[in-house]
Amino acid sequence: MVDHVGGRKGKRRQPPPALVEARRRAQERGCKRSQARSAGANKVVPISPRESGRKRGISSTGYTLLAGVILMSMYGMVMIFSASSGSALQAYGSSYYFLLRQAMWFGVGMVALAALARLDYRRLLGFSPLLMGISLAALLAVLFFGQMTYGSRRSLNLGPLVIQPSELAKMATLLFAVNYYQRRRDRLDSWREIFFPVLATTALACLFILLEPDLGSMIVVGLSAFVILFLAGAPWRKVFALVLGGLAATAVFIYSSPYRRVRFLSFLDPWSAPREGGFHIIQSMVALGSGRITGLGLGMSRQKFFYLPNAHTDFIFSIIGEELGLVGTLTVVGLFVMLLYLGLKIARRAKDEGGRILAMGITCVLCIQAVVNMGAATGLLPITGITLPFLSYGGSSLVICLSLVGILLNVSRQEDRRASAGNRRERVESGHMRRRHRGTPAPLARPGRGTRIA
Repeated sequence: MVDHVGGRKGKRRQPPPALVEARRRAQERGCKRSQARSAGANKVVPISPRESGRKRGISSTGYTLLAGVILMSMYGMVMIFSASSGSALQAYGSSYYFLLRQAMWFGVGMVALAALARLDYRRLLGFSPLLMGISLAALLAVLFFGQMTYGSRRSLNLGPLVIQPSELAKMATLLFAVNYYQRRRDRLDSWREIFFPVLATTALACLFILLEPDLGSMIVVGLSAFVILFLAGAPWRKVFALVLGGLAATAVFIYSSPYRRVRFLSFLDPWSAPREGGFHIIQSMVALGSGRITGLGLGMSRQKFFYLPNAHTDFIFSIIGEELGLVGTLTVVGLFVMLLYLGLKIARRAKDEGGRILAMGITCVLCIQAVVNMGAATGLLPITGITLPFLSYGGSSLVICLSLVGILLNVSRQEDRRASAGNRRERVESGHMRRRHRGTPAPLARPGRGTRIA
C-alpha cells in the first residue's frame, strides 16, 4: 500500500538525530566565526614575532613621496648648475663647483634618508633630548668659532665640510616637541607644561640663532615648536597668545637695526629704496617677469649675472621662473602640493598619535618653509634668507630635508606593516573557509509534499 507522505493521514518523516546534532553544531561554529570576524574588524590585528621579524617594504604612498622628493632634488641640481656656473667659474675656476658639492650632499642625504626610513620613529623620538642638546651646543660653538660670511656667523668649518647648525636645530626642535607634547596631550591646558621644557629650549635655540644673526632660521625653528604644540591639541587661545608673543619679539629684533628694518619692510614698496632694501625684490620680479610663460630657456638667465645676489640659494625660484617661465614655477608649486597631500595622507594612516603628529609636523614645516621662500621671491613676503627645500643650494639644508623625508617614510612603513598583517590574516581565514566548504557535501533534501515512499 502506498501513501502520500505529508498528506492529511500520513506522518512526516523525521531526519536522524545524528544529522540534526551535526547541523546544530555547524550553525554554532558559523555564528562564532562571524562574531569574531565582526569584533576583530575594529581592532588592531596583532603581529606575531615571526611576522614582525620580516622586512617590510614602504607603502605605495611612501614610494610616490620618495619619487617626488628625488625629482625635486634632481630638478634643483639642474637649476643650481644653471644659476651658478658663471660665478663658480669666476670664483673657483670650475663651472661645476656648486653642482658637485650639491651632488655630494645629496648622496649623504640619501644615506641618512635610508637609515631613518628603517629606524623606528618611536626610538628616534626617544633620542630627541640628546639631539636637542647637540644642536644647542653646535649653535653656541658657531658664535665663537663660526665663519663670518656676509656679516654673520652661521656655519662651522670641519675640514672640507661646512655645517650649518641652525638646520640641525630645526629637526631637533621638531622631534623634541613631538616627543614631549604627544605624551602630555591631556595636560596642555597648563602653562607650565607648555613652556617647560620645549618652549624654554626652543627660546634658547632662537636666541643663539638671532645672535648669529639669522632671522629666517629663527622663524622656522620657532614655528616648528608652535606647529607641534597646535597639532598636539593645545588650546588655540594659548597657541595664539604665544604666536603673538613671538611676533612681538621678532618685531623688536627687526626694528632694533635700521638695516634690518629697511630690508624687512621693503617688500611693501621696493621701488622706494631700489638700491637698498628693495634691490633684491626688484631684481627677483624682473627675473620672474622676463620668463613669461615658457621662459628664456635653460641657462639663458640674465639676472644671475651680477644682478640677483645668491641666485643659486635664496632666489633659485626666480631663476626657475626666468629660464623655464610660468611652466617651471607651477611645476615647483605642484611638487610641493603633492608633498603636502602625501604627507597628510601618511599622517592620517599613522598607527599611533605620535606618528600622526610627527608626520603632520614634518609636512607642515617643509611646506611653510617653501611658501616663505617663494613668497619672498615674488614680493609677497619679506626676504628672510630661507632656502627652498630640496631645490636651493645648501648641503646642511638638503641633508636635513631628506632626513625628515626618511622619518616620514618610516611612519608610512609602520602603517604599511600593520595593514599588510591584517590583509594576510583575512586571506588566511578566507582560505581556510574555502578549503572547509570545498569538501562539504550538499545538504540532504527534506521530503516535501508529493514525495512518494514505497
